[in-house]
Amino acid sequence: MSNIKKFVKIIKYVVENFLMFFIISFPGPTGRKLRYFYYRGKFKRCGKNVMIDEGVIIQNPDWISVGDAVWIDKYVILQAGKFNMDVGILKKRKNTNFNGTMGELIIGNNVHIGAFNILQAQGGLYVGNNVTTSSGVKMYSFSNYFCNEYDLTMITHASCMAEDINKVSYIVSPIVIENNVWIALDCLVLGGTIGKNSFISSKSLVLYNISENSYASGNPAKRIRERFENGGHAESW
Repeated sequence: MSNIKKFVKIIKYVVENFLMFFIISFPGPTGRKLRYFYYRGKFKRCGKNVMIDEGVIIQNPDWISVGDAVWIDKYVILQAGKFNMDVGILKKRKNTNFNGTMGELIIGNNVHIGAFNILQAQGGLYVGNNVTTSSGVKMYSFSNYFCNEYDLTMITHASCMAEDINKVSYIVSPIVIENNVWIALDCLVLGGTIGKNSFISSKSLVLYNISENSYASGNPAKRIRERFENGGHAESW
């Protein structure tokens, strides 16, 4: 590559990064409109009345589908995209009814993703309609695992910067959040299905399926009682 081509490539890279910083950081209603017009052509699907607040970081938007009337609040991180399955040691959990493609993030209609949320969808993540996630909620459908279950004598790593990346151990745990779910402050979701009309109380850890119309709490989160008496009007959801 000639010096001129290298220089042009560097300038293009700098301009693209400056533009991205400008798009992410621009405040107020104008910034929201700017981000909507930018990302609606980048997302796999994008509905109407989508608000993307300042500081939101979106990785691989072409793997993300967003419905109508969605508010992605300040400083949210959305991570999607396919993982290289040929690297590392992979464990899979199948306690979910996720029907999408691994790496896909699907967000339904009338959803509020709260400030400082992380939605990591490399294992597959579905968010239904009328869902609220309060500030500080984190969902990881793909993360590191503490050992190699097929060879417990092997010393594995949790760092993708490890010298031998084939000894990095991962777990895939698709996540499904059904309609009309509210996940309260600072909850952590590491897999499974949260049934419709459920509430997860603050600082809970979701590892397994939560049945519909549950008030769930704890580490790990368990159903404590019904959220709505006699099932509420669940048939309307």
